[in-house]
Amino acid sequence: MPHFDELFLTQIRDRTEAKWRDYQPLTFEQFLAQDSMSCIWQKGTKWLGLNDGEIDSIEKQWSLRFPPDYRLFLKILHCLDRPITIATYDGDTRKIIPCDSSLLPNWQQEAESIKNAYQQLIDDLTYEVLQNNVWKPGWGRKPVTRYGLKQQIEVLIAQAPRLIPIYGHRFLLAEPCIAGNPVLSWHNSNIIIYAPDLYHFFCKDFAELLELNAHDLHTISVESKHYSKKRRQEYKSVPFWGELL
Repeated sequence: MPHFDELFLTQIRDRTEAKWRDYQPLTFEQFLAQDSMSCIWQKGTKWLGLNDGEIDSIEKQWSLRFPPDYRLFLKILHCLDRPITIATYDGDTRKIIPCDSSLLPNWQQEAESIKNAYQQLIDDLTYEVLQNNVWKPGWGRKPVTRYGLKQQIEVLIAQAPRLIPIYGHRFLLAEPCIAGNPVLSWHNSNIIIYAPDLYHFFCKDFAELLELNAHDLHTISVESKHYSKKRRQEYKSVPFWGELL
């Protein structure tokens, strides 16, 4: 089984860029009529890897440290140099329409989007506390006012181990700053271990990009569930986030 190392990431970069070099994008109508692709790539797409100085600057800007495996990912891949096209539902027209989207966050150009991802954590949890009376024993004494509750949630999240937004509602646990931290999936006040590490996360969410077959996906899925179950008590002991698992 491959590892999340320089060889694995370099192979992803080289294979995908070679594929995109001569890629002929589907029309949106053709895209909707098939079921094997989850997005439309643009011809000539490339990865925008970062150098060590750029990564250091991003860490300083966001007051965090990237674990070594995520730092390696940023160095070799990071994000795409142009958007992908996905299908989304337009509530006004009640139709499926094309929408440009970033596959992965661009830490140099999408500060507002990254801020919004962090803010959504606060907003979702605050909503659950105020509307559904969610309050865990380890959070201390529950404030009696709505303002106090909101303030306490913000303090608890600020003091909790840092999370790194990596894709959609998926966040990588940044602390301790070691390789192999789990990827968490967040929805309201519910957190699940989406993948035990970045390798299994990429295989799970980007199977099309990695050209994994059904057998590979099954093997990876079984292995991922095994590791997540084996480490569950370790995950439960993570301050603040562990109580939401």
